[in-house]
Amino acid sequence: MAIATPDPQIDASKVGLVTMRRRHVRQVMKIEAQVYPRPWSSALFLQEIVRRADRVYLAARYESTVVGYGGLITSGLEAHITTIAVDPAYHRTGIGTKLMVGLLDAAIARGGKTISLEVRRSNFAAQNMYEKFGFRPVGLRPGYYVETGEDAIVMWVDQVDSPEYAALLNRMRRKSEAPTESRSEGAGG
Repeated sequence: MAIATPDPQIDASKVGLVTMRRRHVRQVMKIEAQVYPRPWSSALFLQEIVRRADRVYLAARYESTVVGYGGLITSGLEAHITTIAVDPAYHRTGIGTKLMVGLLDAAIARGGKTISLEVRRSNFAAQNMYEKFGFRPVGLRPGYYVETGEDAIVMWVDQVDSPEYAALLNRMRRKSEAPTESRSEGAGG
């Protein structure tokens, strides 16, 4: 199988989200190694993706290439985004936004009313994207990222089952499905 050459001009509207499967993990691991100082192991991903009762893992695919992925844990009325990453060659193309929409849709479909995540204190681009989805900082986990000692900001959004949040999510969905040239400059994701 030939590996596609990254196209930073990718049209995110042509990126599809699929349930992450074993066959995606090798490509996920290549992205994981690029974006995290202490990447998850392939064994951990394989353990997570088989737990379909309380986990959702999505792969963002452009043609046959995984260009991003994300996952969440659900527990009753709460959900927690465990991971989200986009291949650095495709940053700022809207793929992160598309993944967030997919993860939030999955959390809501499973009865989630509140959703949380952690983000590096220095990752302003991700914080900005999460704020666009209504997440707000609610706490700090000092030294959470042990490989660097960096703090994690805990972000939270609630009432995701409300009509107001449905309207916000629909706006973000339309934005993620719009062809790249029609999205405004600095849309992020």
